[in-house]
This record gives sequence, C-alpha cells and structure tokens, in this order.
Amino acid sequence: MNKLLVLLSSVLLSTSTLAMSGHVGISTDYMWRGQTQSDHGLAVNFGIEQDLGQGFYIGNWNSSVDIDGDRELESDFYGGFTKSFESGFWFNGEYIAYRYSGDNSDGLDFEERIWQVGYESFSYGKAEGVDLDMDYEWYNIGLPFISWADVSLELGEWSDGREVKMLKADWSLSDSMTLGLLVMSDVKESEVEFGDAVSLHFTHKF
Repeated sequence: MNKLLVLLSSVLLSTSTLAMSGHVGISTDYMWRGQTQSDHGLAVNFGIEQDLGQGFYIGNWNSSVDIDGDRELESDFYGGFTKSFESGFWFNGEYIAYRYSGDNSDGLDFEERIWQVGYESFSYGKAEGVDLDMDYEWYNIGLPFISWADVSLELGEWSDGREVKMLKADWSLSDSMTLGLLVMSDVKESEVEFGDAVSLHFTHKF
C-alpha cells in the first residue's frame, strides 16, 4: 500500500498543475458518517484531483482533525474510475487510503474500497474496509425540483447497525465559490444537542 501512495504522490507532483482541479475550504464542524472529526470545532480542508482520461482519476484530500484533544492532519489518497451513460445511469469505483499525523494517531490509518451506482439524482454506495471489519453503505437522493440550492438527502448505515441521516444544501456564490449547510443526525458523542450536528462550510475551487 505504501508503494501505491508513493506512486499516487509522484503522479500528482509530476503532472502539470494547469491540468488539475482543486479546492480550499473551511467548515464549522468536520462531520463524517455520523461522527465529528474535529470535536465540533473549525476544520480547514484542501484537495487536488487529476483527471487521467478515459474515466480514471487520482487525488489527495486533506483536513485538520482533532485526535484526543490534539489538532492533527488527515490526508486521504485516492484513485478510481467513473463512467456515465446517455441513459442517465452512472458508476464509480474508488480505492482510498486514510492517513493521520501525530503521536496519538497510531492504529487510525486504514483503507477502503468504495462502489457507487446511480441513475440521475439517485445513487447507492458501499464502502468496504480493507483488512478491517468496518463497512458502510448509503442511499442518496438529490432534490432537483429545488432550484435555489443543490439539496440532497442521505441515509447511511454502518455494518454494526448504526444509522446516519443527513441533509446537505449548497448555494453557488459564484463560479468558484460555494456556501453549504450540513445537518446530520446521530452524531457519535454523549449528550449531543441538535446544534452539534449542524455544520456550515465554505469552498473555493480553483
């Protein structure tokens, strides 16, 4: 796996930056599949992605996280293949490696295989843990009849039966800037209040 990460990093660094897409962003809470990754605090993220042609792509996504009270960095390396059809059906397959910095990050690194199939605004996805008993599947539906924002609803479930419900809305401020709202239920923490499961995020694409 380390050889794959080195290869992905080399390709990203050797490819012309003019052919890349990327973004920087900030959110009031980094929430992921039903749990906060930033202890309900601000998180800064940035990422780059390279289109390799014929549906193949690679990328790197990074965010600040809070691990046992210490601010650290999550860095995700991924590669995949996506295909869309004129009928409205589409497919995406991806392999992703999650890596964490810091002295308290021992044992947190892991990998996943992710599969998604969809028809227009409806999709089903499954993330399978590699050498790790941790699977997650979800259903997502967009609401195209809402014209003032890009709104979607999602229902997910971990392999141990924990369910996650999410509403996401994004407003385009310009061609490159987006303001978003994320409302997520069942955020994993004791005595969670409604406000703890709401996050605002701002993204600038380049």
